[in-house]
Order: sequence, then structure tokens, then C-alpha cells
Amino acid sequence: EQIEHYPQEKLHVSTDKDSYIAGDTIWLRAHCADAATHRPVAASRYVYVELRDDRGSLVRRIKLLSRDSVYSGYLPTQSLERFGDYSLTAYTLYMRNQGPDYFFKKPLTIWPYQESRRTQRNTSVRKVSDFDVSFFPEGGYLIDGYDCCVAFKALGDDGGSVEITGVVKNDRDEVVDTLRTLHGGMGCLRFTAHTSERYYAECTMAGGKTERFDLPASRNTACVLKILQTEENFTVLPISGRPLPKGLKLLVHCRGNICYHKPWNYDYASLIFRRSDLPGGILQILLLDKAGNALSERLVFNRGEELATTDMQVQGSLKQRTKVTLAVTATDPDGGPAAGDFSIAVTDRAAVPSATSGSIYSTLLLTSELRGTIETPDWYFEGRDAARVTALDALLLTQGWRRYDVPELMKKEYVEPQYPLEVGQEITGRISKSGLWNRKKKLSRYEMRMIVPSLHYVTKCAVDDTGAFALNGFDFPDSTLYVLRPAAVRGSMPEATVKVARDSFPEVGTLPRVPAQEQKKPYIAQARYYIEQRGQTDMRNILIDTVYVTHHKRLESTRPEHRLAARTWTAEQIKEAGAGTILDFIARM
Repeated sequence: EQIEHYPQEKLHVSTDKDSYIAGDTIWLRAHCADAATHRPVAASRYVYVELRDDRGSLVRRIKLLSRDSVYSGYLPTQSLERFGDYSLTAYTLYMRNQGPDYFFKKPLTIWPYQESRRTQRNTSVRKVSDFDVSFFPEGGYLIDGYDCCVAFKALGDDGGSVEITGVVKNDRDEVVDTLRTLHGGMGCLRFTAHTSERYYAECTMAGGKTERFDLPASRNTACVLKILQTEENFTVLPISGRPLPKGLKLLVHCRGNICYHKPWNYDYASLIFRRSDLPGGILQILLLDKAGNALSERLVFNRGEELATTDMQVQGSLKQRTKVTLAVTATDPDGGPAAGDFSIAVTDRAAVPSATSGSIYSTLLLTSELRGTIETPDWYFEGRDAARVTALDALLLTQGWRRYDVPELMKKEYVEPQYPLEVGQEITGRISKSGLWNRKKKLSRYEMRMIVPSLHYVTKCAVDDTGAFALNGFDFPDSTLYVLRPAAVRGSMPEATVKVARDSFPEVGTLPRVPAQEQKKPYIAQARYYIEQRGQTDMRNILIDTVYVTHHKRLESTRPEHRLAARTWTAEQIKEAGAGTILDFIARM
């Protein structure tokens, strides 16, 4: 019911590449999908795309308009003051209800064409002097006497992941397990906790520094979900250090779509789910008490989704400045033609570093479901070996899913969105009368009138008792001039002043810095060679030679009535004309 009343959106933005040279243009395409079904939607008319440097400072912001349900545009990289790590963030106004954790984010790299002393470069060389390790027991708690899985995540003092090795010891300094990160500073360890024993880990970072971290204490009164996984199915087993309470329920859902919701049957100790019967993506498994409170939570990734395949045939030889025809086919799992919405970017594989920001597959099924930054998300899906499967499970154990607060929904407490669906442009504000007396009285007798001189567009709207107004129902391009004027609905009223509400934008943090790729040098060399051939540094536009125009500058009036007038006479022209009446002036015009 929450999804039906207030559906949510997801975004994926494709760029032509992930590394650029100053002078490049970042060509991009945004794909908006329903968060529950992953079907394409274009209910939001605009997508906001922001480019930020490593300090979080805004460099560019554009507003993409949906044209035939397609959001596409570009970002220029000319006149940048800093080079190196950047982040691209995209969201709709409606997505602000979930917060910045669910915005689309991807890292980009922008290099200067020529290094100089004045070039401000934010280098990707990391200097990590200290680190911290967090531990996350499966289901939320350790239970004495049971084999427990504990995930861990190691982060450096710069916010990025670090690779560590170590051992887990009990309070008698006996080694009970070893640990090693698998990917992105994350990994898993398994051991059986014993009554009245405490455990700690001695972790060593690359470079030799060793730190000690305590593991969470056992909590035998808790009810914990334990998951046993195979490639074909997974088994759900609730465990506790005491008899399970009555009235428990098990809930399994995928993106808010309920897959299983039944009371826990005490006739059997575990429940087996076939992966082929469940949708692809992240499954949230919840153990609920009779009041609907979540006792334990576990996330499982299911790879049972269907995939379309694409094939590309090159007709002609790949020679410089020759026409090449590409034949592209897309097929569904049954071998038939796949209907869909596609975008293609062509780059030089030998020069441009490979993309690491993640494909639309990993965005929709993984990164859009989890909070926090996920480094190289496509790595988890490049194979099905045990290391990737374990690393993906460690990721789900450390970065939980919170798109829907399911326990609150079970209590029929719905969350109403603060921000509406943005279906068009809107100008809002407030008017006030001048003078000391009756400043707030009779404001509803005004109406707000708007003129767009360049497009000959006129509209108006009512003003309420507080002086607030909202003009909408129009959609004009960037840099359009609007003229607003409050006027009396009938009769004459004293002049009123207009205060327009400014657009607000969310605070978006920076992405953790990742080491620079080794392939950047060939790309820079190739780009410089290309620029030298073109004879100028702008790689996407052809510039004509400078033209100098000299003319006596004429002072243009900024008053809206002068801009709307067909002709305007200055005081000097009136004096020279010698006309005595306004009719004479009009006749001479």
C-alpha cells in the first residue's frame, strides 16, 4: 500500500566515459525507473545532474528535461580550476524524500591538457595513517553455542576502504579464526562463541600498522536469523539462546514486493527457498514478533534475474576519419528480439581507461538498494566464484537496506513525501505592501501577472490572504527572462513588492577517493595528440577566429516596458524632433 500510494524512483546515468581531459564534454543519459518494478518511468519532468570536485564544491549543475521520456544532456569541462577526482550526482525532486543516500553517484576523473604551476590538482595518491574496523554479526547478534558468521569492514582515516589481515582471539589469547579482506575492505569470518567469553581481533593494515578491536558481546536472549546459501536455494533458520517466543512471523520481500509472509511454523526448524521462485535483486528477510517489531534482519542477493544480451558487428575497417557502420542486435533470454531503451557510447579502448563506476545492472539491483558508497560494484558480477559470492554477502551484511522502514509499515504508519512529483516549472513567492499601515490586509485582492517578452507569453495566478502566489503550467528553456508584476483584480490598489522564493538544493557529500587507474597516461597522450591535430584545446567544438566589432555603445534600458516597446525615443531625440503633442511623436515614429 505504501508503494501504491507513494511510489519511489531510481536513477542510473550513463556517461560516454569515466575519464576526461579539460576541454572534453561529458555526454550523459539518465534512465529513471520505478524502484519496485524497475520499469522505465518519466513521471518527474526534470532530472538534476551535478558535478562536484573532491572538496564537495559545486562546479556545474544542469536540469534535464524529459523529451519523449528521455533525459539526455551534456556538461562542459572548460574553465575548471581543479583537476583529478570529481563526482557526478543525479536526482529528481521527488527522490529527495528518501535523502541523498539514494541519489545516483559515480566518480569521474578530469585531467588538465597541460600541467602548469597554476594548475590546482587534487591527486588520487592516498595517505592513510590510521584505520578502523567494524564488525556486523549475522542477524544482528552473536549467540553462544552456534556457528556464527561475522562480517567486517575496514575504513581508513580518509573514508576509503583499506585491505587488512588479522586473527580473532578469545580472552585467553587463543586464536579462534583468521580474517582477510576480500574486496573493498570487507570480508567474513566464522567461529562458535562460547558462554562468558569475549573476543577481539588483531588487524594489520598494509604497511605494518596493527590495531586491536573488540567484537560485539553475545546476546543469548535475542532471536537471530541464520542463512545457509547454495547456488540453487537458501535456508532460513531462526536461532536463540532461549525458546523462541510465540507469534513470530517471517517476512521476505524484494524492493517492497512481498514474496513470503506467514507465521513461523514450529513443526520444522528451517525453511528452504528456491532461488528460481524469487525475483532477482536484494531480498530482505525479517523475523517479526506478534506486534510487528523486527527482531532480526538478513539480506540475501538473488541472481535469478533474466538478462538480455547484445551483439555488435562492425561493417568496414577501423581507420582514422573513415565511416564505420555498426549493426547492433539485442535479444531476450528466449532468443527473440528484446524491446527496450538503449544508449551507445563509442570510445577508444586503447586510450580511454575502462569504466569502474558501475553498469545499469549493478545500479538497479545493488547500489540503489544500499546506503553508502560501493567501490567498483561491477566487480561482484564479473564471475560466480566463491570469493565474489562471499564478498557480496559481506557487503550486504555491512551496508543494510533501509529504503522502506518495514516495521513501521507493519504498524500501518505510512510515510508521506515532503517533496512532490515535479511535473513542470513553477515560480513561487510572496507579495507585500509598502507603508506602515495595513501591510497584510487585502492581499487577496491582488493577482500576480507574468510576462515572457521573448516568447510573447502571458499568464496570471491568484494571491492568497498571506500574499503567497504560485505560477505554473509553463516550461521554458534556461536563461528565459520573466517579468512579474502584482496588480489589483479590479479597481486600483497601492503598489506591492514581490519576493520570489529561491530554488533549494540538497547537501550532497563527496565520494571516497580511490586510487587512480594505470591507463590514464595513454588517454592523456592520445588526447594531446588529437588536440594538436585539431590545433585548439576544445575537443568538442570548432572555434572561429576572433572577430573585433567596434561601435558606439548605446545604453539600453532595463525597464520591462521599454523592452516590450516596438520603438523608444530618448530625451535627446524628443528635443530634436520639436513635436508638441504625443500624437505628433507617434506620427513621426
